[in-house]
Amino acid sequence: MNEQVISLLQQILEQQQKQAGLLETIASQNLALIEALADEGGADPDAPPQTYLSGAPCR
Repeated sequence: MNEQVISLLQQILEQQQKQAGLLETIASQNLALIEALADEGGADPDAPPQTYLSGAPCR
């Protein structure tokens, strides 16, 4: 292969490896966020809603 083609392919590979690393970081952070939200508990999911979709309080 041409030296220039090999160099470009190596650059592409390096960038793809960086991108894969960043995607793994994002995935692990998203997982941590999901776990934190799940641990909050919060309101009873079976309880009736306190507001309508417009934000107005239910009566």
